[in-house]
Parts: sequence; structure tokens; C-alpha cells
Amino acid sequence: MILHLKTQSGASIRQICLALGLPRSSHYHAATATPAQQDDTRLGSLIEAIFKRHRCRYGYRRIWQELADHGQSCAPARLRRILKQRGLRAIQPKNFRPKTSDGRADRPCANLLARETLPQLPDQAWAGDITFIPTTTGWLYLAVVIDLGSRRIVGWSLDTHMRADLVVHALKQALQSRPKSSGVIFHSDRGSQYGSRAFRALLDKASLRQSMSRRANPYDNAWTESFMGTLKREMLQGGRFDDLADAKLELFDYIDGYYNNHRKHSAIGYLTPNQFETNAAIQSQLNSSN
Repeated sequence: MILHLKTQSGASIRQICLALGLPRSSHYHAATATPAQQDDTRLGSLIEAIFKRHRCRYGYRRIWQELADHGQSCAPARLRRILKQRGLRAIQPKNFRPKTSDGRADRPCANLLARETLPQLPDQAWAGDITFIPTTTGWLYLAVVIDLGSRRIVGWSLDTHMRADLVVHALKQALQSRPKSSGVIFHSDRGSQYGSRAFRALLDKASLRQSMSRRANPYDNAWTESFMGTLKREMLQGGRFDDLADAKLELFDYIDGYYNNHRKHSAIGYLTPNQFETNAAIQSQLNSSN
């Protein structure tokens, strides 16, 4: 304030301090940041870099975990204060409401996951789902396959239709990336695509065990729908893609480049899906050698 008055009036700092009834030392003390303020500035720069690297997708919990990963200690209250001071507001999640319908699958399968605990390791159970993706040229349809143990997206397919080929291609991609998948449970809703002959033939060929949500129970496939909501919220933010080519490029960047590799997931201890799978593989090797 004193410097501003000096610039506006042309008066000296001594004259301004006399007029305001302030000692001149107050100006010089105010101009020098305290050690705590300097540390806030240093930490704030690091927090802002993390926030921008994750494109406004990280709230204070994930930023706190990333700071801890880099050996930086910061109390949650202090972290929230710095975020507020810098005007850094993460993309806000919406209340999750699953929309899975009963579907029209012929001969729907039983829900195998209802009788088992949720997988704690990769390649025990996968789940699939389909969602709508908006573009300026019309609707696209995205099918994904998610590993329920690691939350990694192991296969996905995007096209202009939602015929059985869409989910078949997503599963084929998953099988290519995870060739040792015999006995894995594949869970989905009762959509006709998952009950098609082509899809079930692929399941049989790969020795996967089919599972479907119970009738009128959308929460049975909440994991994939939660991912779909996260993807749309963090990628689209209310917008839309240009066309199929643009959507495929952006989805590859988000799923394979970001989500699997860099986005921390609260359900797996704030690790990324790939970190979780690496740790699981190391632990498996240690157990087998003992």
C-alpha cells in the first residue's frame, strides 16, 4: 500500500509514514516475506504444478498423496488453504447414480460376483460396459473392460454403433494385453451385446466365466459406470469431441496415457492402476520364492 501511495503522490516513504502515523520500519518488514510465507510460496508452486499437470482433475487428497510420494510434508488444512489462495479449484464430482438397465440379454447369467468378495488382485474379475460419447457430428459409443482388482482399463473400443462387434473388439483388446486370463470372471449388465452369440463365443474361446448383474439391481455394475462418469467429467467437462478421429485420439491419451499410468485411485490406496499391478507382481514373485 505504501509503495502504491508513493507512486501516486510522489511523496517519500518517510512523508507517507508520518501522514499515516506508521513507523518506517513497518514498510520494510511488510516488504520482506517471513520464512513461513517463503515456504508457502515454494510449496504453492509445487502444488500448482501438480494441479496443472493433472489438468484440474486432482483435489486436495490426491495432491496430498502426490506430495507425500515426493517426500513433501503438508497438512491437509494447509494444502486446502494454499489451493484456495491460488484459486485452484478441482473439477467437482457429481453424485453417482448408476443407470444400468435390466437389458435384453438372452439367457442372462447369474451374478458370480454376488457370491464372492471383490477382487483384491489383477486378473480375477473384469467388468464391461457401454456409454454414449457426444461429438459435433453425432453420437459415438464407447465400450470398456476394467480389471476390478487394479481398476486398470485393459480394453476399450469406440465406434459409431453399439452392435455386438463393439464389445467384442473391446474384449479382444483386453485378451491381447492379458493373454493369461483363463478362468477370469467377466461381469456386465444384461445388455443384448453381452448376451450375443459372438460375444459369448469369444468368452468360451478364452475360457472366461460370464457374470451378469441381477435383475433391477444397477449397483451390481457400479464400477464401470463410475469410471464412465469420471471419464466424461474429466475429459469433456460439458463439451464434446469434433468427430470419431478426434475422440479416439483424446480417449487414447486419457485412458492409456493418463488414467492407467498417472491417475491415483482411492480404491487401491491412492496408487495408479499400473503402480498397483507392478506392486502385485512383485509381491507374487516374493511369495513364490519363499
